[in-house]
Amino acid sequence: MYRILKGKTLAKFVEELKKMNPDILIDSSDTVFIILSEEKIIGYAVLGKDEILKDIFIEEGLRYSSLGTRLVEFVKNYLSTKGIDEIYLDRYLENTIFFKKVGFEEWSGKLYKIAGLTAREKRKKIGIRSTLVSIVINIILAGIKIFFGIIGKSKALVADGFHSVSDIVGSVVVLVGVYLGNKPADEEHPYGHGKLESISGNIIGVILVITAYSLIVENVLDYFRETVRLVPEKITLVIVLISIVVKYVLYRYKYDVGMRIKNDAVLADAREHKSDVLSSVGVLIGILLSIYINPIFDLLLSIGVGLIIGKEGLHIIFQTSNNLMDLQDKNLIEEVGRYVNSFGFIENAHDIRMKTSGNMIYLTLHIRLDGKMTIYEGHELSDDIKYSILNKFEDVGDVTIHMDCTI
Repeated sequence: MYRILKGKTLAKFVEELKKMNPDILIDSSDTVFIILSEEKIIGYAVLGKDEILKDIFIEEGLRYSSLGTRLVEFVKNYLSTKGIDEIYLDRYLENTIFFKKVGFEEWSGKLYKIAGLTAREKRKKIGIRSTLVSIVINIILAGIKIFFGIIGKSKALVADGFHSVSDIVGSVVVLVGVYLGNKPADEEHPYGHGKLESISGNIIGVILVITAYSLIVENVLDYFRETVRLVPEKITLVIVLISIVVKYVLYRYKYDVGMRIKNDAVLADAREHKSDVLSSVGVLIGILLSIYINPIFDLLLSIGVGLIIGKEGLHIIFQTSNNLMDLQDKNLIEEVGRYVNSFGFIENAHDIRMKTSGNMIYLTLHIRLDGKMTIYEGHELSDDIKYSILNKFEDVGDVTIHMDCTI
């Protein structure tokens, strides 16, 4: 269990912290992050003014069990939610190797630092803002299309309006996925919550398929049971043209945002808007043919709208399912292999695998070393390779390296 102590709450724990480590560096104005096990403090980190990490301590018998790493991550996540982008470290703290491993880089004569703490929060805010824009626009469009479809006697426009209603439901799912998917990693979810974004995209695909099925079945039944077919009013053409322009602009906006923040849920929402554009073009053609040739085209094109929606829904399901099943990016794997093999000191890199979580990639790979190399030398080399990969490939969140040796 983690807790944050400051002010009066911190004052209650100061003596206990000093018993744990008499050399603790702490002031009343500091913020202290602690790890508790059965109500006993087993580790702490002291954050001073200007976001300088003053002290970190793990109970001696529990060291080398990743508790220090988790504690630093806890501090970083806390600062990111406060909109603070950087954390600093005094050089006088011992064990600089540990601090480099958790992300600190040399910055000036006296300090190390980690920058970019707010990247996750910024990504979440961008995704949420773009999705809220989608929801508002789709509510307006759905109402307009259904209203004018009814008074304008166009089944295809009404069908297109209900497609926009499904967009609203899909965008709400995306909103939840973006919010939850950007939660930081924790004890139960060491790779973060990013796969919720792909799950949200999958749900959108299912919603589209269900919507398509309903539209197709309803309009096929209408084809066989209707005797009098109404000619759509010309006002419906204006509404469809407005819908095409608005949805195309929204599609481009959401697609650009989705690519920029690499979010499956936002990209799925963008593809949903694209299917709206295609279906609205079909509706436009259907209304024109209904007015100037035969009203039956309005009904036939509403069935065509259903088919377009269903096709886009299946495409979204297949795309997001690939991410859930960790489809391997062959180009990335080959590039990583070439990069690692260029280091020297190793005979080869092989069995490179990847898994994805949101916009982050997690790699595992094997390196073959000279069997005469000591464990320490092999460990140092694998660390150098790991942090070099993290530095070169910005989408890689972590690397696990297994060492094989030549016998």
